[in-house]
Amino acid sequence: MQSPMQPMQPMQYDGRVLVVEDEPALRIDLVDYLLARRFQVDQAATCRESLALLERTRPDLILLDLALPDGNGFAIAAAARQKYDLAVGIIMLTALGDEAHRLAGRSVGADIYLVKETSLREIEACCRNLLRRLKPTSAASTAAAPPAWHLDEMLWQLLTPDGNVVPLTATEIAFLKPLIAAPHIPQKRSNLSQGGDPRNLDAVVLRLRRKIEAASCHPPPFKAVYGSGYVFTGIPALSPLRSPESR
Repeated sequence: MQSPMQPMQPMQYDGRVLVVEDEPALRIDLVDYLLARRFQVDQAATCRESLALLERTRPDLILLDLALPDGNGFAIAAAARQKYDLAVGIIMLTALGDEAHRLAGRSVGADIYLVKETSLREIEACCRNLLRRLKPTSAASTAAAPPAWHLDEMLWQLLTPDGNVVPLTATEIAFLKPLIAAPHIPQKRSNLSQGGDPRNLDAVVLRLRRKIEAASCHPPPFKAVYGSGYVFTGIPALSPLRSPESR
């Protein structure tokens, strides 16, 4: 006798994302990629469609374009914050990358601000990083996890505690890797220059500081130690470091 068919188990999603984008090609690319990466996805092309969806469903994240045919994404971000407060993550993905628009996005509660040249893999990394901050790993745990910095050598980037991505050069990775491996322990300049001229180290640090300050509301997680070199002052992520040679 044949055994009865087992009921199909519902698919487990990694999060629900609302994609708000009026350019059809870009919207389709985002939706298809996120679906393939195990996200549940809703989509809208206008402010009106987005606000209607927010009344019916609560997304975990909103990928939000600013320039829409019937308004701008700031109104959608404000409505999401008013309805769901901080339970929803907001990632603005727009061609409007100047400082004024970034500050306006922050003022209405955007967690992350990306420009449209950002790769799909980087967008996914930001989504997952933001979801980790929004969803505690244990329901019994009420304390927020300490903000951590994640050096991802495979993607050549530094993930900030607020979920933003700082692209890195090989020289900047060489500077950060020994610091993050030994947080709060000063490292000599000769160890951080990786065989190069230690006098060039200050230029590398200055460039990296500016990149982090432009991408994140957190200050750079390192500081100079007089007479020694530099020390990592932040909290490093616990995930293992990976090497650029493994790309």
